[in-house]
Amino acid sequence: MPSPAQVPLRSALRAWVYDRVIAGMTATWYRHVLARLPTGARILDVGIGTGAALARCADVVRAKGLGVVGLDIDRDYLACCQAALGRAGLTGHVTPVLGSVYDHRGGPYDAVYFSASLMLLPDPAAAIAHVASLLSPDGRLYSTQTFHHHRSPLLEWAKPLAQHVTTIHFGRVTYEHEFRKAFADAGVELEELSTMRSTRYSSYRLAVARVPDAA
Repeated sequence: MPSPAQVPLRSALRAWVYDRVIAGMTATWYRHVLARLPTGARILDVGIGTGAALARCADVVRAKGLGVVGLDIDRDYLACCQAALGRAGLTGHVTPVLGSVYDHRGGPYDAVYFSASLMLLPDPAAAIAHVASLLSPDGRLYSTQTFHHHRSPLLEWAKPLAQHVTTIHFGRVTYEHEFRKAFADAGVELEELSTMRSTRYSSYRLAVARVPDAA
């Protein structure tokens, strides 16, 4: 992974856009999840991006002595991730890894976290099933996600196109029934789906899941 001085200009520009658009909101989501984890927990962060959101939670990571493997498929983001973690004093706590969640081997993890990344994947159910196999017996799978309350053909058309303007992959519009189905298809029990914030048209929710009979 390149040092901060070697980060290509393209990577830095894409990371700057990502941090301005995404990191502020997702840092709050990270705090919701990290607050639930036990001291010394080992975590797989699927879609760590530039690391900026996690870096904003450095106080919690250090206080709890958490160990994080940060997985992402975007070379540009990971090129800047190491620098962000270094500035936040998290180098000893977080290990960025370039790779696909479907191919990842590691663990056992006490927690796996998808920060708005689960429904970006081509096969969410397969991803859930795979990472569930990497959990410790008492481990939990966490996901934070934006849900739209009513079907919107316009958003369904426009959201994927936003990547061409912002360079950020926002995925598709997510509805609750599709999200629940992904867990059911994976054979993983969705034991909690709580609302962190809600508007008229959408809500930001935290999901907690477990492998049946694992606890």
